[in-house]
Amino acid sequence: MNRIKSLRLEHDMSQRALAAAVKCSQKSVDYWEKGLSEPTAGFICALADCFACSADYLLGREDDFGVVRIEGGLTEDERKLLHGFSALSKPRRQELLNYLEFILTQDGGMQ
Repeated sequence: MNRIKSLRLEHDMSQRALAAAVKCSQKSVDYWEKGLSEPTAGFICALADCFACSADYLLGREDDFGVVRIEGGLTEDERKLLHGFSALSKPRRQELLNYLEFILTQDGGMQ
């Protein structure tokens, strides 16, 4: 369950903040991160929702965040956008989303 700690740190959260977000005790989060206990299925779902990842990622069954690959029906430009977006840091992703929203408002919305 070391992914819990790495995700928590990546999201700049304290153990207490994560515990509040998933409605458990800080001690539970500490035990999960140290491998002294494992979260129940309900807490795994809450953690996955909190971190916007899959339960399989939290459990170490996937190497990525479990994003469903729908690239089969996408154009080459759309694939490039998805790959580029996934390579960005979280702050840079937000910048790109803000810029996209700006462009869409200038362009009269999505076509």
